[in-house]
Amino acid sequence: MTGPRPAGRPWTPTEEAQLCELILSRVKVGLITKKLKRSPGAVYARINSLKKPPCDLAFGGQSYSLASERLADAKARDSEPEP
Repeated sequence: MTGPRPAGRPWTPTEEAQLCELILSRVKVGLITKKLKRSPGAVYARINSLKKPPCDLAFGGQSYSLASERLADAKARDSEPEP
């Protein structure tokens, strides 16, 4: 086998759903680790693997990796008709 094996037990879809729910509820990582019986490193690693930074999950914002994405979103918002 090449490279390191992932440590620990795999995440179940139920655990991932609980993690997202807890993050959206702004629960601190310390409490999340106790509820899910995972280490802080495991929780942070899973958050990163979900491709969403914790602040975006907590505040419902959208993350942009490129300036062109921010510009396109701003143009789309500007072109929407006001009610």
